Amino acid sequence: MNRTAKVTAAVSALAIVGLVALAAPAVAGTVTELASWPMFRAQAEPKADPTPTNGHAAGARAADEKDGLVYLGDGISRPAGGPGNCTTSAFINITGSGNSPSYGKLLGELTDMGATEYAGGPVGYTADGLIETYTVQPNDSLISIGERFCVDYVTVGSYNHRFGSTAIQPGDVLVLRPDPSVPWFDYSSPRDAPGGFVTAPYREAIGKMRTAALHGDLVAARDVWDSYLRDVMGPTAAVVGQAISDGDLTLLRKMFP
Repeated sequence: MNRTAKVTAAVSALAIVGLVALAAPAVAGTVTELASWPMFRAQAEPKADPTPTNGHAAGARAADEKDGLVYLGDGISRPAGGPGNCTTSAFINITGSGNSPSYGKLLGELTDMGATEYAGGPVGYTADGLIETYTVQPNDSLISIGERFCVDYVTVGSYNHRFGSTAIQPGDVLVLRPDPSVPWFDYSSPRDAPGGFVTAPYREAIGKMRTAALHGDLVAARDVWDSYLRDVMGPTAAVVGQAISDGDLTLLRKMFP
């Protein structure tokens, strides 16, 4: 299995449940919450984005439309209607290959359906005016955030290292539109971690770096970097080290959402 397939499977484990649900009754818990938003259909291998001149892709798109799906790219199809009352659908795919760092990529497009009781926080935008971040408020949930911005909340949580609807905290700034030029770090362990790697200190260090970046504390960022992370980041160490050296808090916040 290539790395893209592995990472996509890891960050979207619910996809397996969704596929089983096509042939079996819905189960309790999270699947019940998502009953109005069927799980995505992942292709065995990525295919080219559909274009009018590509007969094969056009046929695949027609099959998706027949099933009520829309092809977003990278071998991933989603329900055309998205979550909640959305008429669009988006998905954060985490991928990487060979010696290249992993990175996040937004598939589809974000749509702000408006503030709700459990997703009423402020939105951050790119220089081009595109939705980029969301700041968590008290009582917010990832599910409601996904419904507000028409994006798969599971992938938002995975990219931002938040797991479950209660894992987010007020003040958290969630990245909704990843920058593909910015490396993404797995919360569980470094990409090239050797067998027997102890994950607890790594997770703690990632959390401290995230907090330092969020609050603009370069002293704390340098401390956690020099004391631990520098030695376990592998080929991406130079990128983080340079950001800390330059005092580039914007880049640090993107790398440690």
